[in-house]
Amino acid sequence: MKNLLIILFSSITIILNAQTVGVLFKTEDTFEGLTFFSPFSGTKAYLVDNCGNLINEWDRGTRPGISAYFLDNGLMMRTYKVDPVGPYTSASNAGGIELVDWDNNVVWKYEINTAEQLSHHDAVMMPNGNILILTWELTFRDEIIQLGRDPNEIAQQNFMWSEKILELQPVGSDSANIVWEWHINDHFIQDYDDTKDGFGVVSEHPELMDINQPDLDSGNSNATRDWFHFNAIDYNPDLDQILISIRNSDEVWILDHSTTTEEAAGHTGGTYGMGGDILYRWGNPAAYKAAPAFDQMLWGQHGAHWVRDGVDDAGAIMIFNNGNGKPGTDFSQVQLLFPPQSDAGFYIKESAQPYGPEEIITVYGDDPDERYYSPFLSNAYRLENGNTLVNSGSPGRIFEVTPDRDIAWAYEIPLFGDLPATQGQNVNNNANFRAYKYPLSYSGFEDVDITPGVPIENNPDDCELVTTSNYDLQENYTVRYIPTSHKLILEGFDTNIKQIIISDLQGRVIEQLHYSDQNMKLQHSYATGIYVITIKLVNEEIISYKLFIG
Repeated sequence: MKNLLIILFSSITIILNAQTVGVLFKTEDTFEGLTFFSPFSGTKAYLVDNCGNLINEWDRGTRPGISAYFLDNGLMMRTYKVDPVGPYTSASNAGGIELVDWDNNVVWKYEINTAEQLSHHDAVMMPNGNILILTWELTFRDEIIQLGRDPNEIAQQNFMWSEKILELQPVGSDSANIVWEWHINDHFIQDYDDTKDGFGVVSEHPELMDINQPDLDSGNSNATRDWFHFNAIDYNPDLDQILISIRNSDEVWILDHSTTTEEAAGHTGGTYGMGGDILYRWGNPAAYKAAPAFDQMLWGQHGAHWVRDGVDDAGAIMIFNNGNGKPGTDFSQVQLLFPPQSDAGFYIKESAQPYGPEEIITVYGDDPDERYYSPFLSNAYRLENGNTLVNSGSPGRIFEVTPDRDIAWAYEIPLFGDLPATQGQNVNNNANFRAYKYPLSYSGFEDVDITPGVPIENNPDDCELVTTSNYDLQENYTVRYIPTSHKLILEGFDTNIKQIIISDLQGRVIEQLHYSDQNMKLQHSYATGIYVITIKLVNEEIISYKLFIG
């Protein structure tokens, strides 16, 4: 058995102290841009640079509900929470949507909040200025039974939160026209009761949703009432299609938006000839009885969207696969899905087989050395330099990975709700639904001042926006780890070491040491994986190594 492991990556370019909040890690591979986020438990949205310096802050006075975007027209689009009129008890409630300018002035707002409907989670701006928004609507016991649901699997409240998608055309400052809509209640199938609507063979109708899918009775996400839990929506203007993420069935779906509202309620019409039925679905073929449960590929996923034009893998579907409930150890992955198509927007499905592909491409997270976990929230976003921004939403950590899967930048949201943390504190209540990073040339930044302020956190460390290193790594400097004695051995540094910080690849500080001699006894027990050893010298130089423990 190996008892000596290590080391060493030269040409390290980290200049920052290891920190507990704010920017934890930054290299020359970091994409030069501004990162936007709106924490789940706060009432503000933020834009920061690569040093965590605050560029802009929007203080809205309401919690997000739960998405926010900085648009290319310079406005922030944000869903927000209201006091619900109806019986909606989810942490993902919204009820309102707003457009806000750079100076925090409301340009337009609209609320969908009645006794029987409430907007939730997400919305997407279309090129024509209309907005597609996810909305719950109540469906009551008699109608649910008529649709073919097993009466024993209806919530004790005798209603369910069904789903609809509304297209809003903003009018004035506080009104909207509903110009198109789609309802899931129009697209069910069931094999439970041949006297009720939609009776048929589920496996022969993948274009429809099985109203009795077992997972819809799970205890997750209020599923006894919130039986689908749509948590993301995107729009593809080239295809005129809508992408949605359905958490409780562990799938993504594609729908046709080219239909009229009347066609969207049926099974024919539109560019693709299927009305409002599902054009494509992927992630859990057991949901339409096309494969056994062990063929499931998505687990509580979030943030599904088409990769935009102008970046690598444009047109693919990027998904944050949370891994919530997957067999074995829970861990999260960023993945790319390439739906097979005969022509643009026409999806291939072999007879009696699930929708392809059989495999999905993992961008980050499948290697044991990359393991991280965010059970809820989260997204990922492809950047112009080929890097991928990863928002590990549950722990409030945003990091950037290169195409070679190296961590280029890491940021711990330095907030307790709306209260700034102080450097050195371990934060909580900093969860975040989505994060995006925009290049400095982004059109949304035209005619606004993006001069950096100070970091959000109190007592921040110094940082340079352009990372450089002038440290000449000498061959006689060595770092070794001896598992049997649990010691870190530093050779060739003499006595010029001021501090040693050991962190994981996501920037979480595991142990901090002050140099005593070249044989440093470690206090923490280290599992198999890759760790970053950051060594700060007395002349304030920083050098780092990657430490492999196996």
